[in-house]
Amino acid sequence: MPKSSKTKKRTFILDTNVLIHDPNAIFSFEEHDVVIPMPVVEELDRLKNGNESRNLSARQASRNLRKIIENGKGSETPTSIPLGEKKGNLYFCPFNGYPTVSSTEDDSFKNIFMEDTADNRIIAIARDLKVEGADITLVTKDNNVFIKAMNLKINAEDYTHDMVKNPDQLTEKIKEIDPEDLDLPKNTADLELYLNQPVMVKGCSDGQDHIYRWQGKDFDLIKREEIGKTKVKPKNLEQDFAVNILMDPDLSAIALIGSAGSGKTLLAIACAISQRDEYDRILVARPAIELSNKTMGFLPGNLEEKYNPYLAPVRSACRFIMDKMETEQKRKEAEVAAWMDDHGIELLPLSMIRGDTFHHAFILVDEAQNLTPNEVKTIVSRAGEDTKIVFTGDINQIDVQYLTKETSGLSHLIERFRGQKYFAFIEMQKSVRSPLAEAADKLL
Repeated sequence: MPKSSKTKKRTFILDTNVLIHDPNAIFSFEEHDVVIPMPVVEELDRLKNGNESRNLSARQASRNLRKIIENGKGSETPTSIPLGEKKGNLYFCPFNGYPTVSSTEDDSFKNIFMEDTADNRIIAIARDLKVEGADITLVTKDNNVFIKAMNLKINAEDYTHDMVKNPDQLTEKIKEIDPEDLDLPKNTADLELYLNQPVMVKGCSDGQDHIYRWQGKDFDLIKREEIGKTKVKPKNLEQDFAVNILMDPDLSAIALIGSAGSGKTLLAIACAISQRDEYDRILVARPAIELSNKTMGFLPGNLEEKYNPYLAPVRSACRFIMDKMETEQKRKEAEVAAWMDDHGIELLPLSMIRGDTFHHAFILVDEAQNLTPNEVKTIVSRAGEDTKIVFTGDINQIDVQYLTKETSGLSHLIERFRGQKYFAFIEMQKSVRSPLAEAADKLL
């Protein structure tokens, strides 16, 4: 086991949820040592079966651990395994029982270990290593494990390797500039603009407000246009910009973030349909968030029937476009499904995209705030020739247990891709559903 040292080398003990969030987390601690408690290995084993994201992550984490062990065979110290050049060592630590409570320790300490759980065993292992003199930090995404550890004076922290440092910057209001700045692109360095950034200009010569897109050398005026044959028309300047980047063939990755009712999903599907001749397929994906502790496997029906409840917002958007394109009337569910088939709109289960490559496809990933950075990377890495991927979501409304707006894959994507020539995004703050829906978003 790692021992105390006069150097600044630290020991990081990883909770299971860290490896589920990022199966490659063991390589993220530079020259410091990493400890995997054996209860974590047991939890990975329990999670290995299935096709959900956490099952895939558990299997990947286990493969990584096995590969490290195999590569470390023959090392001088059998209990420590080198993680690689300029990295620390990997240790596996067994559970040797809960600590004996001395009479000098208060009742709050005794209550920590009232139940025998994997979390409590991990905390007990961390405490044992601390008692042995190691400079340990328990890395966990579980708030209750963090609280218990800190109550035992065990240093604990979140996994920060892929954490966005300032996610609020992603949701700032659209930058405003003066009309005269439009004619002086050579001086725009003072404006601190990034490529494909939306810029608002108020009080133009025609008395109107306009939105522009910074192209690197000049500003491109965004005009309001109907979205092809769908007859859907943007309702505000934010939507004008969203349509502009969705229709741009030179952009292969797009993010539309904003509150419910801002039109993200509707505009993305309308633009996909209007460009149907340019893509072989329109693929729609949405994270399947578990409800009432029921996983997808427990729901009745085939794969399409299991995913139907999750795709209700997508079908609603298609029904709206269908009514715009054809004579408005009440549509039966079967009619909407047939219309989606006719326009090449297919379901894409996110749990089954590994190993596939999508060429000439328009891919919409809705509710992307509920994806981890590793999941977003997996999706983007599936993009083949002439493929556009659109992520939509609200980073202020995350439904996954261990995700925050700092650790969401959508935030991570925007932070890393912002300013790249193939990427554009906009934060859409205006709701177009109704005054009541807008009030609910602001006041409730």
